[in-house]
Amino acid sequence: MARKAKRVRNLFDPDSTDSFPLSRSKLENFIRCPHCFYLDRRLGIDRPSTPGFTLNLAVDELLKAEFDTYRTQGVPHPLMKEFGIEAIPYAHECLDD
Repeated sequence: MARKAKRVRNLFDPDSTDSFPLSRSKLENFIRCPHCFYLDRRLGIDRPSTPGFTLNLAVDELLKAEFDTYRTQGVPHPLMKEFGIEAIPYAHECLDD
């Protein structure tokens, strides 16, 4: 199965006499890495994307679920007790939103 070619816009053409607009983020990219900037604006090759934050999301999900348990019981989490935090996880009807 053939993949569709991604249409690249706003590539720099050295033979053009038109002005070449750049955003502030593209200028920042040039300052960070002129080679990456060249690949992006001249050849249309994007920078590699960063990997997803799957570990961060998993830890976040587990901590929220754990605190939800103590929130429904109306008692402080053991870590809160350990560090002398005299509080109960707050329950609010819009918390899941």
